Amino acid sequence: MPESSKYAQSGVDGPAAETALSGLLKHLLPTWELNPRYPVRGGKGYFANVIDLGNGGGVAFCTDGVGTKMVVAELMEKYDTIGIDCVAMNVNDLICVGARPVSMVDYIACAATDAAVFAAIGRGLAEGARQANISICGGEISQIGDIISGIDLIGAAIGHLPIERINSGQSVRPGNLIVGLASSGVHANGLSLARKVLLGTDRDEQKTRIHEFEDTLGRTLGEELLKPTRIYVPEVLDIWESGIEMRAMTHITGGGLGNLNRVASGNIRFVIDQPPPVPPVFQLIQERGGIADAEMFEVFNMGVGFCLVVEGAPQAGRVIKICEKHQTAAQIIGRVEAGEGTEVTVPKYHLTGRGQKFHKV
Repeated sequence: MPESSKYAQSGVDGPAAETALSGLLKHLLPTWELNPRYPVRGGKGYFANVIDLGNGGGVAFCTDGVGTKMVVAELMEKYDTIGIDCVAMNVNDLICVGARPVSMVDYIACAATDAAVFAAIGRGLAEGARQANISICGGEISQIGDIISGIDLIGAAIGHLPIERINSGQSVRPGNLIVGLASSGVHANGLSLARKVLLGTDRDEQKTRIHEFEDTLGRTLGEELLKPTRIYVPEVLDIWESGIEMRAMTHITGGGLGNLNRVASGNIRFVIDQPPPVPPVFQLIQERGGIADAEMFEVFNMGVGFCLVVEGAPQAGRVIKICEKHQTAAQIIGRVEAGEGTEVTVPKYHLTGRGQKFHKV
């Protein structure tokens, strides 16, 4: 990542993480051949993967956590919503492959246990489970003060689907439309950068500034950053049950709209020519941090938390109405064109992205 990258300066090195992941996958991908009775049916690099259980049924798996959003909860001394984020990061990934979320387990690593804090985390996990209509069937607490000084919250979730319904974007075609579902804010990605831009790098300074009221947001900085990640399960399940074909579903997390490039459909271009207005929190981060448009779109969701690719205008209109029923704002944000390789373009900002890296054109 170039030295000008604000995200790298905040402590998140994307290219180094990709190199590390390659080192892991070198050893892990061959394990897919170790259990032919229950083969892996998905591909690498998508939001969740699927195991074939036989008789046409499959189970989807994924894992994710809340990252440094937990630091915001610690600064606010408010832990009753962070569990919603943990559930959301997992169930939103599961639905991308066409799976109905079923259950989740949580893992809490901590320096020390605090009954009141853990009760608050539990309330958030339970609320997230209620919103996603799943159970939390188990978990683990690990006291590892020699390794960490605070708390880390991670989940792993499963979902069920017929093998024939596995969706990795294989049916996306030129002419399809992209519907963007509104995010609730920063969600749980890019918090290292957002926190340091808005609150500073000194922990004592952060404890003070997190309670500052920001007129452009209508709330304190801490309240804005701690807004729970939106859970998209109810509306997406409703869309499935209405019979609308989803050509692809993408959870807009780290990498921003570049997550559309994870769709495995070959030579296509996702043209985001009708992006929604950038929410005030992202405008504030960009202005105070002096962050380039390309990096903003690489790190943050920029107001779009989930994307659905549908055949055309009639299907898009039905999707938008269903989302409205669930109080989720949605709009057509772009279209699919033929291309060379897979890329995302945002003409308004003169941006093109391959993988999760955007550059100005």
